[in-house]
Amino acid sequence: MAGNRLANKVAIITGAASGIGEAIARRFGEEGARVVVNDISEEGGQVVKQINEAGGDGLFVRADIRSEENVIRLMAEVKQHYGSVDILVNNAGVTCTTNVVTADDEAWNRVMDLNLKSAWYCCKHAIPLMLEQHGGSIVSISSTHVTRTQKNHFPYHASKAGMLAMTQGICVDFGRQGIRANTISPGFIETPLAEAYMRSFPNREEKLQAMLKTHPVGRLGKPSDVASAAVFLASDEAGFIAGANLVIDGGRSVLQVFD
Repeated sequence: MAGNRLANKVAIITGAASGIGEAIARRFGEEGARVVVNDISEEGGQVVKQINEAGGDGLFVRADIRSEENVIRLMAEVKQHYGSVDILVNNAGVTCTTNVVTADDEAWNRVMDLNLKSAWYCCKHAIPLMLEQHGGSIVSISSTHVTRTQKNHFPYHASKAGMLAMTQGICVDFGRQGIRANTISPGFIETPLAEAYMRSFPNREEKLQAMLKTHPVGRLGKPSDVASAAVFLASDEAGFIAGANLVIDGGRSVLQVFD
């Protein structure tokens, strides 16, 4: 599927070298956006190469966005190369396997720095550029863990809840100036990290079948499912949608499962 829903808009996608971020970057390119792929992995360069080979317009900026200095550099490079910023997708993130009691400062800081602080830094320095052209769209990738978490996922769910609250604050503070901010909360999406999680179980196929039973649509999510939602929220078609949280989980969060 391709079109011009994001024609000539400059879009920054963080954590876009693989998984959901990569899918969003590729889809944005297909929809006519000028795509800025951000990641700490050099694989982001390959994503941009393929976007450009497909007739798109992409730029790779390698930067660790946990550092505000690096975020300032990222925005400066985008401004110099494209002249503006229309869309920001806060996708970079990491998970964990601990709880409130067993978590330590290292786990808290690692998750909060990448999942929430980096998103704050990006919003902090992208919004002024958006305001120069009287508006923009921010899409932040949260998680269904905000309302329906699993064991030993602190502080992951806390960081994603913070992202929801930050989005609502941006909506209230900057909505009248043309800034729309929304979140997407994916459920289980088939990414390389998700596959590693599946293979951590003694019987991957047995785990897969058990998970499929919790999805009313009968399948797991794909990165393209999230990318399609991101295109919509970033586009002018979603002009009256602000401060919203779009759940992309195949109905899993509304299904009661009885043992």
